[in-house]
Amino acid sequence: MSASIKRSAYSALSRHVWAVGAAIALSAAFMAAASVLAWFPARLAWQVDQTWFGRLAAMALMVAGIALVLLVRLRLVQAEVIQGARFLSPVGIDDLTGLSNRAAFYRAFERALDGLAERRAFTLVLLDLDHFKEINDSHGHHAGDVVLAQVGRRLRQVCGPEPEIARLGGDEFAIIISASSAPAHVLTACALISAEIAKPVTVDGKTLNVGVSMGFLQVDRPSGDRDDLMRQADRALYAAKERGRGCAIAYDVEMDKDVAQRRFFERELRGAVLTGEIDVHLQPILTADGETLVGMEALARWNHSYRGAIMPGEFIRLAEETGLIHQLGNIVLQRACRAAARWPGLFISVNVSPVQMRRPDFPDVVMAVLGETGLEPGRLVLEVTESVMIDDPEKALVALRSIRDLGVQIALDDFGTGFSSLSYLRKFPIDKLKVDRSFVLDLDKGAEAATILHCVINLGRALGLRVIAEGVETVEHARFLRAAGCHEMQGYLFGRPMPVTEFEAIYGLAPAPERAVA
Repeated sequence: MSASIKRSAYSALSRHVWAVGAAIALSAAFMAAASVLAWFPARLAWQVDQTWFGRLAAMALMVAGIALVLLVRLRLVQAEVIQGARFLSPVGIDDLTGLSNRAAFYRAFERALDGLAERRAFTLVLLDLDHFKEINDSHGHHAGDVVLAQVGRRLRQVCGPEPEIARLGGDEFAIIISASSAPAHVLTACALISAEIAKPVTVDGKTLNVGVSMGFLQVDRPSGDRDDLMRQADRALYAAKERGRGCAIAYDVEMDKDVAQRRFFERELRGAVLTGEIDVHLQPILTADGETLVGMEALARWNHSYRGAIMPGEFIRLAEETGLIHQLGNIVLQRACRAAARWPGLFISVNVSPVQMRRPDFPDVVMAVLGETGLEPGRLVLEVTESVMIDDPEKALVALRSIRDLGVQIALDDFGTGFSSLSYLRKFPIDKLKVDRSFVLDLDKGAEAATILHCVINLGRALGLRVIAEGVETVEHARFLRAAGCHEMQGYLFGRPMPVTEFEAIYGLAPAPERAVA
C-alpha cells in the first residue's frame, strides 16, 4: 500500500477526532451562554428563581447525548481503521507472521549474491509446511493463520535475529544463513527448526500438529542468477517431500534429472487415470486351514501402454503428492466392489490412502460406490494404515465411525511396523488386524521372530479382532500361523494377485444373478 494512502487513512481519522472535539467544545460554549442568560437577570433582581436549574439540566443532558453519539462514531471509525491496519505495517514485512515478505526477501537475496564477489558465502533454505492444506480444509483459514503466525515466531526464536527469514506466500518460508557451513551443521540446524515447528499449536481449544520439509543449497561462488538458485533449492525441497516429509535434504545436481523424469511420469499417470489404464488384480484370502476361500484383496495395477504392468509402489506416492489419489482410489474402489458383487459370500478388501481418509466426504464416496455397484456393505473391508490414526486421531475417529455406520468393516493394515499403541486399538472401530508380511518372512530367521509373531497374534485375538497374516509363502509358515491362532491367511502359497477374469476362472466362481441397483 502506498505512503499516500497511509497518510489519507491517518488524515481521515484525525479529521474525525477534531470534529468530535469541536462539536463538544461548541456544545459546551452554547450551554454556558444559555446558562448565563437564564441565571444573570435573576441575580440582578435579587430574586430566587429556580427555573433555570431545569433548563440547565436539560441542556446538559442534550450536550451529553450529542457528545456520546459523536464519541461512539469516533470509536467505530477507529475500529475500521484498526481492522484495515494491515497496510500500515512497515514496507517489506509480512503482516501475518512479522517476517520479511517475498519482495524484501528477494532484495536480501540479491545482496547475498553481490557478496559472493567478496567471498561471503551463504546457505539458502526453503521450507514448506507438511499437511497445511488439511488444516485449512478441516479447521478453517483462521486456524491456518494462527498456525502460520506461530511458525513465524518459532522460526525467529530458533534462528535468532541474524538470518534473513521470510514468508514467501501460503505456507512457504525461506531463510538465508550468512556464511557457509558444513552440510552436517546445516542439517543440525534444520533438525532444531523441525523439532520446534513440530510442537503442537492450540487453536480454539483444539490441538493441531504441523511438520515441515526443508531443502537447502549452499552457495559459495557465482553459479547462476537468483531464479536458478531458487529452483535448485526448490528441487531439494521437493526431494525432502518425496522422501516422506519431515526431513531436510541438500541440493544435488542429479536432482535435475529426477525432476524431469518425475514430471514425465506424472503426466503419464494423469493420462492413465483418464484413459482407464488403472485396473485391479485380486489376491485370495483363505481360512486358517488353507482350504476355504473367504475373500480377496484388491490391488491396483497400472497397465502402461508400453511398460506393461506397473506395481503400486511405483505410483501410489506420486498419486498422493499430486492429488490424483482421490480419482485413482475411486476407480479401484468401484472396480473392486463391482467384482465382489458378482460373487455372493466373499468379502473384498481395498486399501485406502491416508490422503483419501483426510477428505471429509470420503464416507459419502464409499456410500455412493456401494449404491452404484450393489455390494452389501458388510462384504467391503477398507484397509487403513497406522498413520491414519497417528496424524490426526480425532478426525480419523470421526471418519472411521462414519464408515462403520455404513456397515463397512475396517482392517488395520501393516500392523507392527509403525507406532500403534494399545490405546489406538481400543479406541478406534477396527474389525480386523493384518499382520505385516515382514513378521511372517522373519519366521525363517529363528525363534525370536516366532515369539514376536505369536505375541502379535495373541494381542489381536485378545482384543476380539480377526487376525489375517500376509506374506504366507511356505507350508511351514501356514502351519505355524494356524497353530498360533491366525483366522485368515494370504500370500504366494495360496495365490498371487491376478486379473478378475482369471481369479473367477481359477476358483470356479459363478456370477450372481444381476439385480437392479438403486
